Amino acid sequence: METRMKAVRIGNGLVKSALSFPLDYAISQHAPHFYSQQELVQLHAFSKQLSSSFHQCVNSDNTPRITRKRKTQDMSKEESVVPKIKKRRVIVKSITPPPPPQELSLEFKNRINELSGRDIQFLMHKRLFHSDVKTNNNRLSMPIKEIRADFLTKEEITKLNERENGNDDGRLIGLEVTVMDPCLREYTLPMKKWSMTTNTYNLVKEWNKIVSANQFEEDHELQIWSFRVNNKLYLLLNKL
Repeated sequence: METRMKAVRIGNGLVKSALSFPLDYAISQHAPHFYSQQELVQLHAFSKQLSSSFHQCVNSDNTPRITRKRKTQDMSKEESVVPKIKKRRVIVKSITPPPPPQELSLEFKNRINELSGRDIQFLMHKRLFHSDVKTNNNRLSMPIKEIRADFLTKEEITKLNERENGNDDGRLIGLEVTVMDPCLREYTLPMKKWSMTTNTYNLVKEWNKIVSANQFEEDHELQIWSFRVNNKLYLLLNKL
């Protein structure tokens, strides 16, 4: 046996060359009588050593790599900066107070004098809304809370609350007033008190004629005045 194999040293003993080991080991498992006791011991020891080396290689390949997370202090400034949350800008519309009443023009004053008018009062500054010039609506709204003067008599206030047939479900009768437009033209309209979002006085029925004659449009501004002729109520529209 020694004549056909080269010997190599493992530990303190000798075994066959690694090139012939697989064959010798296989033969020794089935025909051990071809080998001496010392050779069998050496083959067994070499087998254990190769098996141990094989398992070490496998374990080293399958060992998961441990990656350390970088500490916060090691991160660059760009990485550690927390993105700022942009605040939504809130646009607050400034509420412009209505301008003070202008002095009535000489034309208006002369016309009021011709009618023997008296008790002239400034009522309100009115910016026309779309609803004030919409044909289907046919009315001018005057919010009561924006009116600066007590221009109605007790009888007129009572009249504004009266309904047809004295029934609570009946239609409001309204108060008849004369409206003078910026061109000094006069119109007779009913004024009614409506309970809407806020209580309002509304000029109705013939209002579209005034809008058309004066080419009133949304955002046009009016100053509304009142005066009396023989105790009859007049409303004057002064366009700014």
